[in-house]
Amino acid sequence: MRKACYTRLPGQRAQRGSLRWARWLWVLPLALAALWWLGPRYDAGPEAATARPVPPLAAAELDAWLATQEAQHMGLRPGAAKGIVWHGPPGQRTPWAVVYLHGFTASRVETAPLAEQVAQALGANLFYTRLAGHGLPPDALGVATMQDWLADAVEAVRIGRALGERVLVIGTSTGATLGAWLALHPELVDATVHAQVWISPNFGPADKRTEWLLGPWGRQIAHAITGGTVGAPSGDARIDAGWTRVYPVDALLPMMALVQRVREADLGRVRTPILLLYSPADRTVDPALTRAVFNRLGSPTKLLEEVHDSTDRDQHVLAGALRSPGNTKRLAQRIVAWVQLGQ
Repeated sequence: MRKACYTRLPGQRAQRGSLRWARWLWVLPLALAALWWLGPRYDAGPEAATARPVPPLAAAELDAWLATQEAQHMGLRPGAAKGIVWHGPPGQRTPWAVVYLHGFTASRVETAPLAEQVAQALGANLFYTRLAGHGLPPDALGVATMQDWLADAVEAVRIGRALGERVLVIGTSTGATLGAWLALHPELVDATVHAQVWISPNFGPADKRTEWLLGPWGRQIAHAITGGTVGAPSGDARIDAGWTRVYPVDALLPMMALVQRVREADLGRVRTPILLLYSPADRTVDPALTRAVFNRLGSPTKLLEEVHDSTDRDQHVLAGALRSPGNTKRLAQRIVAWVQLGQ
């Protein structure tokens, strides 16, 4: 019997080749999408403050204790160290204590002398903290963690409790983000925060590219784009001394992790009285997110106020001798009036 002989026509061969290419056109995008989605992501770790020595309960012991702790950090810039501004004789507690939490890359001079004017009017001692990695050579900012900053916030409130009967927290930008975290976790702080003031709180930067940092390949992309370093000198020696103007891009990762954790938390649990001051024209953080987060706060006493008269170029640092000197006295008086009205 003769075997059947089939001849494949040229059109059939072309059709089969087209089908193979069509399959690849489906497979390749799926493979690339999987490679993207399964790529490495930054892991910020748990919301647990780094273990630290506990500050003394006696107010009279705090100056020496803080000096010992800060002396361990080589290269600390003058005027950036943690410290207390006593209202009266050193070591004497006051009815109120003011705690200032500065923002990302900043230092205690950020809005100074705003917190000092508030403390003076309230008859309060004042504690300026210094977030880990800040006020030091730039590389230090690249190794600070979210847990380090949580520890700074907890420590600051504990010191505030040693300084006064009632604690007022003033936080600017990412310092306000830490204030929000404290309000979400009162059980982690061995002291009560009686009220908080948030100035230009960071619940999401205005530059939406920073949101990519926590996504797949975020760190790798950031390094590829920036070469590993971001920022530039301001040209003003006072600003360059008060802020870390050039720093590793890795420092943005824990900052964004903190922002995301707070922003996605159940903010209805917040019960602390909150005064939030912000500019609708803020170019550093997203004002729409500021308003959205405020609306979700469960605080029975909360107030959102717009600030339109800051002279800060970015409308972000709304007071202080370095960025918006003409606004400092007015905002200090506004804060004092709000605190006194609520007590």
